[in-house]
Amino acid sequence: MTATAAPGTTTAPGGGKVLAYLQLGKARVYHHAYGWVLALLLLRLDGHVGRDTAAALALLLVMVLTTQWAGGAADDLGGYRDGSDARNYAGRPARTMSRKPLLTGVLSEAEAVRFAIVMFAVAVSSGLVAVLTLDGGSPFAAVAVMLVAQVCSVQYSVGMKLSYRPFGLETTILFIIGCIALLPYWLVAGSLNAEIWYTSALVGLWFLLIVNYGNASDRRGDAEVSRQTLAVFLPPAVFKGVLVLLFLGSVTLLTLLFTTTRFDTALGLATVPVVVLHAVQLYYGVGKEDWRKARFIGLSGVDLGCVGLAVAFLLA
Repeated sequence: MTATAAPGTTTAPGGGKVLAYLQLGKARVYHHAYGWVLALLLLRLDGHVGRDTAAALALLLVMVLTTQWAGGAADDLGGYRDGSDARNYAGRPARTMSRKPLLTGVLSEAEAVRFAIVMFAVAVSSGLVAVLTLDGGSPFAAVAVMLVAQVCSVQYSVGMKLSYRPFGLETTILFIIGCIALLPYWLVAGSLNAEIWYTSALVGLWFLLIVNYGNASDRRGDAEVSRQTLAVFLPPAVFKGVLVLLFLGSVTLLTLLFTTTRFDTALGLATVPVVVLHAVQLYYGVGKEDWRKARFIGLSGVDLGCVGLAVAFLLA
């Protein structure tokens, strides 16, 4: 099924088009850049930030952003084509609807496809050029993981439709978002350590604490198009149990980061606010089933968590 544009909408010229493309790529979700920032801070601690790596780090930031924009566009294409976005956004305020330029008719399907292809090409090329500037210091395995992550990002809702398979959405989110921190560090440093593993896992898990609550509010629309999210195929009580486990997983990873690595335990105090906020998220989501509010709390949780980690890394 292909959704149709909202009645009375027209294609916007000039600046309206630029804004529409930014909405299509979900550029407003600046949270994706946090992983790159945290990797940069860890690389700084390890002495890998300097003139010899500046170009690669800048190109890797371009890679992160354009991978996000390509994946965001592909995700909207999938939701537009199968009608799930039309169902899930029915009755939403105009301000919310404006974030879906395919639904409003500001962009055509062909324009969205071209945007996704161009952004994907920029993402792949910027990543590969970054590797070339590092004079062979990047492990082949890191380059391979980079390419796999980029392909997965645009196959989330179209092509292989990874997010439509049981556990596919959750696994893909954890992998792709985790790679935003993991890959810049791995490509530049040439190796991995416990700190980047814990950091990458935390950022990926915190995004899951946004996505899963959002999926709970979209359960009906996703079920109608056979998108097998955890919220769709798990019994409600089991799904809530998974959310509790994700919360406990975050606390466990933070504990390990600040007790088993070079970081002093006292630095972990900078991340206490995110633990508190995630507990509030549990209250509104698992407790009161106010799924949309819990989802927005999750966005703030990514802010608090990543800022807390950044402060700890700067003070280390």
